[in-house]
Amino acid sequence: MTDGHAQSEPLVAIERLSKTFPGQRALSDVSFAIASAEIHALVGENGSGKSTLIKILSGFHEPDPGGAVRVIGELLQFGSAANARKLGLRFVHQNLGLIDQLTGAENVGLESGFATRGGRIDRGAHKRHTAALLARIGIELDLDVPVRELRAVDRSALAIARALDDSHGSISLLVLDEPTAALPPAECATLFRVLREVVGAGVSILYVSHRLDEVLNLASRVTVLRDGRCQGSISTTGVDRARLARLIVGQEVELETAPGASRRETGVPVMSVRNLRSDLLRGIDFEVRPGEVVGVAGLSGSGREVLASAVCGAVPARLELALEERVIEVDEMTPALAFALRLALVLPNRHPQAAIPVFSVAENITLGRLSQFAKLGRVQRRRERQAALRWIERLDIRPADPDRPYGLLSGGNQQKVLLAKWFGIEPRVVFMDDPTSGVDIGARYAIYELIRAHAGTGAGFVICSSDIEDLVGVCDRVLALVDGRVVEELEGHAITEGEVLRAISAASDRFVGSR
Repeated sequence: MTDGHAQSEPLVAIERLSKTFPGQRALSDVSFAIASAEIHALVGENGSGKSTLIKILSGFHEPDPGGAVRVIGELLQFGSAANARKLGLRFVHQNLGLIDQLTGAENVGLESGFATRGGRIDRGAHKRHTAALLARIGIELDLDVPVRELRAVDRSALAIARALDDSHGSISLLVLDEPTAALPPAECATLFRVLREVVGAGVSILYVSHRLDEVLNLASRVTVLRDGRCQGSISTTGVDRARLARLIVGQEVELETAPGASRRETGVPVMSVRNLRSDLLRGIDFEVRPGEVVGVAGLSGSGREVLASAVCGAVPARLELALEERVIEVDEMTPALAFALRLALVLPNRHPQAAIPVFSVAENITLGRLSQFAKLGRVQRRRERQAALRWIERLDIRPADPDRPYGLLSGGNQQKVLLAKWFGIEPRVVFMDDPTSGVDIGARYAIYELIRAHAGTGAGFVICSSDIEDLVGVCDRVLALVDGRVVEELEGHAITEGEVLRAISAASDRFVGSR
């Protein structure tokens, strides 16, 4: 698939890298090159080998014998984080590695050291040093507050600035792993500007992401991994999402789903919510009809991120519910009450409360309804396993092993396990929070299909997502939230990325300072 682009002196040359784990070959003869001062994307489905490759570059893993990595012609010593740093390789992982309770300056100092005077930390000098690092990428932050108080994009910028601290050696390559996974759409543009500043300063970026649009907009070249093998490197010029998705998955991928709202559901709503109030929500009303998928969009702080948890009792909330014409006033919603009312909350697969990683697939699938498999106070494991196998087949969970620990599955298959867990209680309404966070392109559209198929049984869905592609891809209606209120409703073919962004951004300006 290589497009013939010649690189006589690449900045980084990756040559025939392989890595074998017990029972699994994670990488097989992977070779590609990264040019100086370019954004080079690395894409592939979960399990394609991206993380293994990054861990080899960072010194965490040693590859099988026979491979090599050269940085400006110098061999990288495998298994040595110090050597990777010496050769100018820097890494910003998805969790950023920041300590929330410390300030930005303190986080920088923990990695690269503090300015000192007379044997003591010179806090003023160190703050000026941190401010200068941020200024290089066009960012100014309050360095006296804990980083937990910063916006998500500011935390990302801080982690990047820290990685680019060249006090102890020059920087050649910055590796970014899913840098926009936790960012709302409005903040992604700020991060992209930062990355272009980095490249403008002469540093190359290896950009790992599942989001194809940003890969094609940011990167000049892209390398595709599939099943541990390199499918080649191509220029992004003239490449569209469909072609890139086909290279990633190995077959045609249906990237568009016709919105169901062109056939607006009628009849009695399966659920109506009135006057929903919590710390971020200020009296929201909405309804969901049988088989309808309702989306919720909003910037960080709009209330979008807590709506699903508020209705299902995961955060304190008050509301009035009407379930199939039965009205219930709820002074304080609880998870137990939500469960009794058959309201399901599907958290992102990486959420610490989404599942129990050390439990098996079968144990996680049946966790919400163990009484169905119990006799004389003991769980009948054979019945539990058989029920799990039916869901594994129905949702195409891979590998099809009910005994496999949940924590060893890919992100997309973890999300399918969570769907199986909640579909098993036959919910009235399924609330999903960021349903495709951290999943690859193939799993994303498989999840959309599962949502649509289960909606066809009459269940309602509410999809709260920071990823507008989720809303465009599967929703019948989209509610735009600003400052804890619904400010606009989009329906059917009006649900486009541009319209959703307009609704949540333009309305934000009207609500600044109003409470």
